[in-house]
Amino acid sequence: MVKRYLALLPVVLLLLACGDDEQAARLTSGKALFEHYCVSCHKASGDGSFLRGVPAIKSTTLSNSEIVTHILGHKRPEDSRMPTFDHLSRSQAEAIAVYLRRDL
Repeated sequence: MVKRYLALLPVVLLLLACGDDEQAARLTSGKALFEHYCVSCHKASGDGSFLRGVPAIKSTTLSNSEIVTHILGHKRPEDSRMPTFDHLSRSQAEAIAVYLRRDL
């Protein structure tokens, strides 16, 4: 009986993960998108983590267009360790950029 439940565990975890992706796909506000995708590394304050090599983004000098390009993984420095968020729409990336520059 226990083996049967253990065999179902990967399926349950996969379904839970899919639900999270579907929820994330519906996020539209820059704040909600930032909280979902960026906070774990850049912190809610945008201060980043110097010791982990995560830059502070609250005072970035990048333009909105450059931020969007960076989020989507285009024209990124080769040594960048930031994950690519190419599954985000351009409008979602733009919402994050506007939130970063205006509200952080």
